[in-house]
Amino acid sequence: RMVMRNIVWILFVAVLASCQDVTIGFLNVEKAGYEIDSLEVKAVLDNAVPEIIPNPEYERYVDMGFDPERCIEMGIYPTLEIGGGEDYTRDKYNIPWTSTPIEGVDGTAPIYVSIKSVTSNDGDAGKLKAVLTVKGDGMLNVPCHHDIPVGRYVISLTFSNEGYSKDVDNCFTIIVK
Repeated sequence: RMVMRNIVWILFVAVLASCQDVTIGFLNVEKAGYEIDSLEVKAVLDNAVPEIIPNPEYERYVDMGFDPERCIEMGIYPTLEIGGGEDYTRDKYNIPWTSTPIEGVDGTAPIYVSIKSVTSNDGDAGKLKAVLTVKGDGMLNVPCHHDIPVGRYVISLTFSNEGYSKDVDNCFTIIVK
């Protein structure tokens, strides 16, 4: 009986000892990276307004008896925008500059991502870091309108989940021109 009680006690202590400090899940960033690992962002937008002219195709359809609302449903609009700056639409709709998602991050969900650091030899890293955001898939966003000086900026990220935190250093470059 004494031997049996000692065996049970030893097993109990062994189970307790083995259960301590066991971290649940995993996080692997060894192969983390961006397929396209840089993004060019303009400091000054080319937002010249395009010339708006009547759409001859729309007029043709209306002349043939089509209902104007039906033309619009078919994607034929009454006017066309001709010319304009290459950033006109980005400026008009305030579309941010966006990277591709990061690839190669694997682990127990949920995995959180944050900006570890922004460095630059020729720009103002603090200004970029103040407006730079990162989504859960590692997609980086710079607002359409910003005051970030021209320069080359290198981004490092931190990925974390329950029990783990790992850095992916110097994984993305933002070039403000």
